[in-house]
Formats: sequence, structure tokens, C-alpha cells
Amino acid sequence: MKSAEKNIFIFVIVGILAACSSYLPEERTHWPVNPAEMHSWQPPDETILSARRANQLRLDGLTEEIGILFVNHATLSRQELAMIESMPQIDPKINEMSSTYNQRIESEQERKKRMEKDLAMSKAGFLDAEARLKKIMVTKPPIIFSISDYNSAMKSFRSGQFKKSLRLFIKLTKQKPPLFLQDNIQFGMGSAYFRLKNYPKAMKHFQKILDDFAQGDKRFISYFMLGVIHNLQGEKSRAVFFLDEALRKNPQKKMRSMINHLIDIINDEPAHAAG
Repeated sequence: MKSAEKNIFIFVIVGILAACSSYLPEERTHWPVNPAEMHSWQPPDETILSARRANQLRLDGLTEEIGILFVNHATLSRQELAMIESMPQIDPKINEMSSTYNQRIESEQERKKRMEKDLAMSKAGFLDAEARLKKIMVTKPPIIFSISDYNSAMKSFRSGQFKKSLRLFIKLTKQKPPLFLQDNIQFGMGSAYFRLKNYPKAMKHFQKILDDFAQGDKRFISYFMLGVIHNLQGEKSRAVFFLDEALRKNPQKKMRSMINHLIDIINDEPAHAAG
């Protein structure tokens, strides 16, 4: 049995070797010749050789010139050598400058954005200011004091048209009347309210004359009217107080006489006569 296995193993090895040896082609020593590819060679004559030598000389001259041009062109000058030698020192500076300028560019871009924003805000502010200026510059009709209204108010009062007179006096207060007529208008309003029996409003205007126009010619008569109103309201002591205060301020003789006469009337009236 072992002998048979041994024979089989040897047979397999021999087969493998035979297969490997048949893979490579056998070296050829004789190659076929194609008659069409065969040609005859004739040696050149002296004319051809002379022309070939001349051409070769020209080619050699051209290649020599090319070599010279290359050397002259490619050889570094002193300045170029100096530049190359300085590059290790220049490159860091260039990089540093590049970084610096990049930062400056970014800074300028940010500044540009801020300026654009500020410009937009300024433009909006300018437009707003322009609109407000236009409103201010709109011509308003001047307020002119009307002498005609003043005369009409006085005429209406004299004729007993107290409501019409009051409306005209109120209108006059909005016309910026001259200073020397302002106490007259206040007294006219107070007197009109008095005739309409609106005593609280009448006293308001008479008191305003005492507060704001104490040096005017309507102050003593305003004291007198306040005394009359307080007496009508049953406030005799209050009425006498205002009348005595007027006397202490030394009114003219005629006005003094009127005030004293009113005081006598108030003192002679019984207490239940109020109203």
C-alpha cells in the first residue's frame, strides 16, 4: 500500500514539472527573412559627405549658441543672488505685513459698516429735523388785536347785551391785547359776569386785577365790586374787609367817597338782608 502511494506521488511531481517546463517557449535561433524588407546599401560619394559635414558644422554652431544663450540667461546676477539670500529674512516680514494689513482691512470694513449705520441714522435724523423745520416755518397768520372787537364789547355792555359783550371780551383775551388794556378787559369780563349774576366768575376776574394789575386804574373799583359781591352773598365782614383795604391804599377822593358810602350801607343793613 505504501509503495503504491509513493509511486502516485512521484507520478504527480513528474507531471507538474513537465507542465512547468512546457510553459516557456523554446529559444529560436533562425528567424525568417522578409524579402520585401531587404534593401541594398550604396556608400555615399564625396559630394554627399561634404554636404553632410557642412550641415553638421552648422548644427554644432547653433547648439553652441543655444548653450551660450542658456548660460547667459540662467546665470544669476548679484542682485538676484542677494535677493535669494535675503528671502529667509524678508519672508517673515512679508507675512507679518500681510497679517497687519489684513487686520487693518478688517478694521476698515468694520468702520465702514459703523459709518454706514451712523450715516443712515443721521439721514433719518436730518429728515425728521427737516420735517419739524417745515412745520415751524409754516407761516401762521399773525394774531392782531382788534380795536373793533374792543369797541363792540364796550358798546354791547353799555346797551345791556352782557352775553355778547362777554363773548367779545373773551375773544379779545386771545388776541394778545396791549398791556394798558388788559385790566380793562378783565374788568369788563368781571362786570359782565356780575350783571349775569355769575358772582364766582365775576370775583375771579376782579381778584385777577388786584393780583396782576395792582398799579392799574381798575384796582380800587375792583375792591369796590368785590365788596358789593360779598355783601350780596351775605358776607358783610368779608365785604368790609376788602373796602377797608381799599381805603388804606389811599384812593382818589371820588372813589374814597363811594367806598365809604358802601360801607355805611352795609353797616346799616340788617343781618337778614343778605342776597
